[in-house]
Amino acid sequence: MNPTIQELMASLPEQVTHHIQHLERMRQDFVANVSHELRTPLTVIHGYLEALLSQNLEETQPWKKIFTQMQQQTLRMENLIEDLLLLSRLENQGDENADENHINVAALLKTICHDAAEFSGEAKHQIQIEADAKLFLLGNNSELRSLFSNIIFNAVKYTPANGQINIQWNNQGEQASFSVRDTGIGIAAEHIPRITERFYRVDPARSRASGGTGLGLAIAKHVLLRHQAFLTIESELNKGSLFTCVFPKKRVASCHSER
Repeated sequence: MNPTIQELMASLPEQVTHHIQHLERMRQDFVANVSHELRTPLTVIHGYLEALLSQNLEETQPWKKIFTQMQQQTLRMENLIEDLLLLSRLENQGDENADENHINVAALLKTICHDAAEFSGEAKHQIQIEADAKLFLLGNNSELRSLFSNIIFNAVKYTPANGQINIQWNNQGEQASFSVRDTGIGIAAEHIPRITERFYRVDPARSRASGGTGLGLAIAKHVLLRHQAFLTIESELNKGSLFTCVFPKKRVASCHSER
């Protein structure tokens, strides 16, 4: 078996380990600071473009298509910045345990599935959900929403029109399981071990066309780590994928425990 990153780090001299950790903190701080600095000018640009598009002025009509494309790209950049900031926060928190609020996962998934159906639009994906309404999680609501949203929306993005997406939330023994199965384009086996790396692209052209930031599954990985959970991926090209998140017993609660 190949050694893990933790095992490799443990085998290095202490001074080298500290230097690597220092460089990693510098990288995280740089990404967070740049993202914060870019947020304000992008918001201003987006605001002006929105104002131009909302006014039906004769002199701006020849430029309407260009303004629309510019607005779409500013939205894409804003989404990227928000994902970078979220990932930076999660990385800085490291192994620190997430909150232990009682989360109504079934209700949360219902809301996300409604948004996913809106996102699907004319593609008319068949999105089905089966969720145990009595099965709650102890965790951070915004982080879990991001986790579930990223996996569900990925299924929508990479499933052809009229395809099926099945979402389940139920007990798995004493643990809890969230799974998303789709009839999408699938992932080749050699890509699966790296699919949760930030900006990793199975097919760069395909990913750009989907409008994703390339950070969704990296965010999902860190949210799972903070909830002591893990992700398994089963996939076959042109036959779809199954993403499963398994949460430990200590994170499982019932609706009777809700505060």
